[in-house]
Amino acid sequence: MRTHRTVALLIAAVSLTVGCSRAGNSTEGSPDTTAREWEPDDALQRAQHALNKDKTNVTVIDSGAHHIASGLDKTLDAPGNSPYRLDITCDSDGIRAVTLTLTRDDTNRTWTVPCGKREAEQFNIPSGKPLAAKISPAKEEMAGLIAWRLVTLDPHQIKGCKDSIHGCGQ
Repeated sequence: MRTHRTVALLIAAVSLTVGCSRAGNSTEGSPDTTAREWEPDDALQRAQHALNKDKTNVTVIDSGAHHIASGLDKTLDAPGNSPYRLDITCDSDGIRAVTLTLTRDDTNRTWTVPCGKREAEQFNIPSGKPLAAKISPAKEEMAGLIAWRLVTLDPHQIKGCKDSIHGCGQ
């Protein structure tokens, strides 16, 4: 009877010791199972990579990165004759998506922008009056960022609808 208890305790102790040494030491080839904390520098690099994923030849007019708790409230100028494109992405460990609203004149359009995608969402905008881009602020304790850029491109490089705000019938 005592032998069975001793053997059971010995097996439990060995299992616990082996399990602890594997979980705590990732240099022996087994993956570290602890979750990584969200890091702003890493998130910014991922966001920049998503913005630059499209290899279309563009000219960056304006860009920015905002903390997700600050949201986005930006007026973007779009003068001249060249078409514009707004590329936007977000990176967060607690938010799956943000809602982007683009407004020009009296027209508002909203889209869901997923966080953590490898490619930025793209919205084609013809030149003309300024437009407003808004994303509501997230809760302050949420970690994340919103990165965007406004670019111009040649008209023949436009993919899809030429006017994301007013629609494809324009």
